[in-house]
Amino acid sequence: VFPPAAPLPGRSDPLAGFAYDGPMRPVMSTLYLLMRNPLAWIAMGVLYAVAYLAWQAYPQNVIGIVASMLTFVALIAAGWLGWQRPWAFGLAAALVGYLLYVVYLLISLWRIPASGEVFNAGNLISFVLINGLFQVGIGVISGFYGGYLRRRMAQPNTRSNPRRRR
Repeated sequence: VFPPAAPLPGRSDPLAGFAYDGPMRPVMSTLYLLMRNPLAWIAMGVLYAVAYLAWQAYPQNVIGIVASMLTFVALIAAGWLGWQRPWAFGLAAALVGYLLYVVYLLISLWRIPASGEVFNAGNLISFVLINGLFQVGIGVISGFYGGYLRRRMAQPNTRSNPRRRR
């Protein structure tokens, strides 16, 4: 669906050491690229989780607004750093961040003392799954955008500027 990005000027081919020729080459090459640069998607995933939690904690505050913007910046930065397959780096960062959020959510629900109210696990599972799909979609789009920005900025300007006449 998303073709691999061409090497940036001054950078070597990202798949230079990749030698898999099986039927799952696109999947394996994506995993290969993710494993070669784990800091890009893990660090941005942790930043995404922290910003997402801050946004949830302060939804109608300046902190919440800044945290909301920071969630997108973290996913765009994952695509920027993972320019080889930016959509995959955005997806991986969103998965890491959302899984950390779900762990925090489950721990906080576990600590709440049981009230007389019946807890509906089906609602929680559907919320986690639907919201998770949404967050992963945002990760793919944001990561793709970050890689697009990086490739766009690395391209030389092909338009010639007309000289001013005096």
